[in-house]
Amino acid sequence: MSEMNSRERRRRKKKQRKIAITVMGILIVLLAAAAFYVTLQAKKNQGGDESSVSREASSESLASSSSGSNQTSSQSPVSSAGSSGSSAASAGSATGSAASPAASSVSDSAVSGTSVQTETVSLTEDEKYTGDLILINADQAYDFERNASSIDLKNIRESQSFSYPVGKEEFQVAGRVLSSLDAMIAACDQAMGTSYTGISSAYRTKEYQQQVWDDAVKTYGESYAEKYVAVPGFSEHHTGLAVDLGIFYDDGSEGSFSESDNAVWMKDNSWHYGFIRRYAEDKQAITKISNEAWHFRYVGVPHAAYMYANNLCLEEYLDYLKNNTSQDAPLSVTCDTGTFSIFYTADKTIRKPEGVYELSGDNSSGYIVTIAV
Repeated sequence: MSEMNSRERRRRKKKQRKIAITVMGILIVLLAAAAFYVTLQAKKNQGGDESSVSREASSESLASSSSGSNQTSSQSPVSSAGSSGSSAASAGSATGSAASPAASSVSDSAVSGTSVQTETVSLTEDEKYTGDLILINADQAYDFERNASSIDLKNIRESQSFSYPVGKEEFQVAGRVLSSLDAMIAACDQAMGTSYTGISSAYRTKEYQQQVWDDAVKTYGESYAEKYVAVPGFSEHHTGLAVDLGIFYDDGSEGSFSESDNAVWMKDNSWHYGFIRRYAEDKQAITKISNEAWHFRYVGVPHAAYMYANNLCLEEYLDYLKNNTSQDAPLSVTCDTGTFSIFYTADKTIRKPEGVYELSGDNSSGYIVTIAV
């Protein structure tokens, strides 16, 4: 009996040691977890303090940059154009080629006792007179010299992506718009079930425009010429961005584009490809040119989209940008090719835009900056 009691005591002591070891292990794990939690909370608190300081500095920086501009933005009834219909031919194109500013620099501004660097871009005088948004009309002549190096003319027949009618073998357009022109004509013929939409006029030299003017005066009289033909040096055809569309039948004859269903389609859909119907009947008092259903001008997809949605001619659109936008308060446009921030500036030094941007002059007093968002 004594031996059995001794074995029972040893068994109990062994069981108690196991329990003690287990409890000790649990306590060690709990203590380690508590220590980890305390460390984690301390790090979070430290990070929160740093974030708070960072946010305060950012708020002061924004307030500092905003205070430099006194211009207020007047919101347009439509700040974004809807995306519908055919996709644009050149998805990356907004206003032609990407801007190549003359120089960029970094300036310092004091914010809460610290130095914040702002990279800037310098715009040149020549850039006021180049780009897809330059205004050419009876009051503003085309600058041949400043555009000579960037126009990059391409022969339409030799460069077109598919065969469509071109009135004369020598017709040319600016190379950067050719793919959009091809896509627009293809989409029109496909939508209308035709194959005869073509080009009846394109790029013109000053000498050629003089010939067109003289012929119009001789045939129809000066009054007619003043309504339908631009004075040499003041024609959009000099830019390589404008075309006159026509109807060309298989037998070699030509039809009236103005009276065709294709003209209606072009009026409502050319914006998808960056083109606008430049001379509308209800804008004659502004453009000083009579209704021309055949004349289309390339300005870039986001600009064409906004102009179409808001029934603006180029003169009105540029005036709107000049009077209602700034780098701190840009116009936002959503279209087939994405969302863009657009603003006008007369300053020759601006903050460098974030991301991809393009630059065009207005052919007068300033610049339009288009940023892909």
